[in-house]
Amino acid sequence: MPKKTQKGFFLIEAIVASAIIGTSLVLMLAVISNVVDISHRALEKTQASYLLEEGGEVAKVLRNQAWSNISNLTPGTTYYMHWDNTGKTWSYTTTAEKVGVFTRTIVISSVQRNANADIVSSGGSVDSGTLQMTISVSWQSANGTSATETMPFYITSSPNI
Repeated sequence: MPKKTQKGFFLIEAIVASAIIGTSLVLMLAVISNVVDISHRALEKTQASYLLEEGGEVAKVLRNQAWSNISNLTPGTTYYMHWDNTGKTWSYTTTAEKVGVFTRTIVISSVQRNANADIVSSGGSVDSGTLQMTISVSWQSANGTSATETMPFYITSSPNI
């Protein structure tokens, strides 16, 4: 008896295999796209963290040069860090400056202490030798979302405290 052949079966197998391969490629591209996006966001956060840390170090350098570099700033005013490449010095300015896609701002606040010399949010006496500095770094991500990292800290007139 002659063998029956199944005509068209190879065509169906080829179509199914093509669909599986095509779907796999699309899914792999989606995963790769997500990995690249996550890596980019992680890089941005790392860069922002370095800018925050640099801002704190610059505050200490300026304080060590003269407490008036910090104490003469107006509380509640937004300042930006400025690097003078000619004089190789840091300073604060009210003119907005960017570092690449990042904007770094500094705002100082007065500090109050109670009778036990503990820092309190209200009801104490203003401590002229201590200020709170809040450094923020904000940026617009490549995907259009905005992000901000913030680092508040206290700085005193004495480098040893």
